[in-house]
Amino acid sequence: MDNARRWPARPLFKEPSRPIEGHICATIWPTRALNSTERWFDELYFWTEGFEASTTQRARIQWAALLTAFFMLEHERSDRVGITVSFGTVERFMDEILEGIEAHALVDQRLCVMLRGSVQRLRSTYRLRAFVDYLRVHQIPVGYRSAHSRITMELASIDFLQPSFCKILAPSSLRPEFWSDFVLEARVAGIDPENMIIAGLNTEQQITLAKDVGVGFGQGSAIRPAYLPPEHVHAGSAIFGNAGEPFSVVPPA
Repeated sequence: MDNARRWPARPLFKEPSRPIEGHICATIWPTRALNSTERWFDELYFWTEGFEASTTQRARIQWAALLTAFFMLEHERSDRVGITVSFGTVERFMDEILEGIEAHALVDQRLCVMLRGSVQRLRSTYRLRAFVDYLRVHQIPVGYRSAHSRITMELASIDFLQPSFCKILAPSSLRPEFWSDFVLEARVAGIDPENMIIAGLNTEQQITLAKDVGVGFGQGSAIRPAYLPPEHVHAGSAIFGNAGEPFSVVPPA
């Protein structure tokens, strides 16, 4: 992807003799209404290339996303920013995340948090429940980011979170009946189509199909192209620390 920033992942690993060969990447996907001019939020999306991040490494990357989101809000780079936080990060590092949110209380209501993961894999669900309750008390919208285009595969997590919105990948089929069934599954899961975000809308035909079944919001090159995150010190220092030293806010595993 051309509209992405990349950082070498090598400093994420504590053993210099066993460096990670790969990159941490970030881009921003605008999220827009399909039937109006409403701008909902700009999603700050981080991912890895060339390696699979561990739980601790993923937590550092998501922490970097949080800091970058607050930088964008405080410097008026966006009206509202969305980030993704995994269940595992919440379970292990919730206190650090909450401290980061509280340190930016003046703009925290302009943050949107999408959670993702499997409830069945959590050792204990109480920390995730406490985190969701905290976000809602602070009027931070809580959504769920589905890893699949079939929402029925993640009913347990959705039922546990009761999210106010959900992001789902666009169906691979272009048959109207398939899209109708797709939205019906979302309704069964308790997701109002008007509060759904369909990602990967790259053609006008996909946009038309999404509108026809009542989906409220979309992402993709046919909606708005992705754009580069701001280039500033927080993203780099949050992942790597100053002068390449490990970042200390998220504790090591």
